[in-house]
Amino acid sequence: MDAHKIIYGTIMLMVAYALYNEGTDPLGKGPLIELMAISFAPLFALAMAHGFSEALDFQIRHGRRLVRADRLRLLAENATFLLIAIPPIIVMAALAMLGWHANDIVALVQVLGLLSLSFWGAYAARKSGLGRGRQVSFAISYGVMGLFVILVELAITH
Repeated sequence: MDAHKIIYGTIMLMVAYALYNEGTDPLGKGPLIELMAISFAPLFALAMAHGFSEALDFQIRHGRRLVRADRLRLLAENATFLLIAIPPIIVMAALAMLGWHANDIVALVQVLGLLSLSFWGAYAARKSGLGRGRQVSFAISYGVMGLFVILVELAITH
């Protein structure tokens, strides 16, 4: 998996989950299916938009139309966006079976998303050759930026 795809997908999911408000009842089968749809829909849109722009970019850069091999490569590359929904769905399904409340499950998945962004911040700092202190600083910064994205989305929609 490509880091930028994981990060884009994580942010898309965090925004989608920030808008979700099922309440404090245990997460049932219907709302779980709804959360699965909420997980895949923005990632599907992201994959389609990415694939569309890459197809146009390819044609412009190479001065030729796409052939079957090009289309299959673009499909495979952009379908990986959908894989990003699988870990949160597994977590949500497991916690729903344990009787957790819907909003608590979504809140935990949001925290896991923030931790993922923090990890990528620390990893980027490490790959850049920065010391441990800067890695921690980057982790915190990217986690805070993820939280900021959620808060802005909530402010816009509420």
